[in-house]
Amino acid sequence: MSNNKYSYIFVCYGNADKDILTKQLQMYKQRFHSRVILIISSEADAEWAAARREIFEYELRLAKEDAISGAVLRYCEEHRLPEKDTLLIAEIHDGAKLTVRGIEIKDPGSMAESYKKAIEMLRNMIKPRI
Repeated sequence: MSNNKYSYIFVCYGNADKDILTKQLQMYKQRFHSRVILIISSEADAEWAAARREIFEYELRLAKEDAISGAVLRYCEEHRLPEKDTLLIAEIHDGAKLTVRGIEIKDPGSMAESYKKAIEMLRNMIKPRI
């Protein structure tokens, strides 16, 4: 998978619109043939994901004391994932340890908003003009 932009995508939805962000994940997954790892930080995340198992190949369950960045780095090391082909979608305050290792970070809320705007622009473009 090393020719892909994102071989592995970690996602922690946070407060982002889950439906919109999931549509984006499906597009990324199809385009890059990515494997998606859901970061579960609460029981609510686990319940929501249970109905959507086809999207996520793997899970990373966080303990209360775990920081997302440390958990992602440990997961990559344990599973020998190529960090340079990895994307983390999560609200994270200090991503320096990740970016130094080549992991790209995107904010889930910003991604969802950007996607909503793009869809709205497309709708406006295809509206019939009377």
